Amino acid sequence: MIAHLSGKVHRAGADFVVVDVGGVGYMVSVSTTTRQKVPAAGGQVHLDIHTHVREDQLNLYGFASVEELDLFEMLIQVDGVGPKVGLNILSAASLEVLKRAIVSEDAAPIRRASGVGPRTAALAGDGAVPKAVESALRNLGFSSQEARVGLEAVDWKSSPSTQEALATALKAMGRK
Repeated sequence: MIAHLSGKVHRAGADFVVVDVGGVGYMVSVSTTTRQKVPAAGGQVHLDIHTHVREDQLNLYGFASVEELDLFEMLIQVDGVGPKVGLNILSAASLEVLKRAIVSEDAAPIRRASGVGPRTAALAGDGAVPKAVESALRNLGFSSQEARVGLEAVDWKSSPSTQEALATALKAMGRK
């Protein structure tokens, strides 16, 4: 699996970059946000990569920050959101706007993305809540094992908000 690429920009289009690494050109699909940060041909670039392997193809998705990569990987775990739609969502709004939308369960910024209907937008908001809670717990210094314990204590069938789920998880972990 390819985790990152550093090299020279060979060429770039609206939604892709070809990165030359040691004489080998890697075609990498990118969001609008990342594309805006890529230098002109000949410039040096570093991209964090999500490698997507399917039976008939291997696709690389590149991101200017680990934060954007993490959000992408969270989004593609939602039913109906594949890598192309995930990139479209990341291209529809800034990371800050998308994170706020997920935390507040506001589907509007997600719905603006090409290929995203109301059902998928709602699922992306709802399906992202457990990941947002896990990320918050990890950012508070809990290990992944401790975070899992907190997540298991949440009644996900009741569709709690991110704040409610985080409070439940923290209580289960002995913190208020």
